[in-house]
Amino acid sequence: MIHQCYFLADHQSRLFGHEPYRPFGLEPDTNPSLLVNCPELAAPDVRLALVEYGAMLHQWRNSDLDTDPWIGFTSYRQLDKSPVVFNSKDEVRELLDAADLVAWYVWDVSRVRLGWLRGAAAQAELSSPRLHAFTNDVLRPFGITIPAAYFDGTEIPFANYWAMSREKFDDFMAWSWPVIQHAMLIDHPYKVHVHQLNRLDHKGKSIGYFMERLFVIWTKLRRLKTAVVGPVVVA
Repeated sequence: MIHQCYFLADHQSRLFGHEPYRPFGLEPDTNPSLLVNCPELAAPDVRLALVEYGAMLHQWRNSDLDTDPWIGFTSYRQLDKSPVVFNSKDEVRELLDAADLVAWYVWDVSRVRLGWLRGAAAQAELSSPRLHAFTNDVLRPFGITIPAAYFDGTEIPFANYWAMSREKFDDFMAWSWPVIQHAMLIDHPYKVHVHQLNRLDHKGKSIGYFMERLFVIWTKLRRLKTAVVGPVVVA
């Protein structure tokens, strides 16, 4: 099942009605079961910080709600970024028979540079200044080294537009959740910078931006074979 995330009831008109998709409200008003096994999501600031990762946390802790052997996530705003819409679960399953990850919103970062940073690392820093230092500082206590492919890889999947086997999803969540918890707790100049930006869509989302890059790092560490569907966006 691909869980299509949305926030407000007004967003429901943008949800897909095809077989592989299931609506997932990211707020208690649109999803009364949101807090089942996820007490962290009771706090509005936590929900804002986690954004779509909140849906991942919920599905990880409530695996009985989705019994398919694979799982995916997308957004109610997906068509603003990617035209790919699957008509059946078989389409997704067939892609996953030949790949570890199916991604329908992918960036080409092969030419992105910022000082000594290259690739996905440079793109992250250009998008969210000080994010690279934050990433290193958060990962250090866990003994996680950012892989070379994060700098040298040509294409990266966007964190919330993908599908993979349930086994790999469970691995990602078990690996990432302690890191995300730590990231939410520590004080860091990166967070201060993001929170001070004037754009309202930035406020409170510093962890969300980090989570997107954490997903990329995990795919590179696990050396996942990715099936790219739809256009690749040049970053």
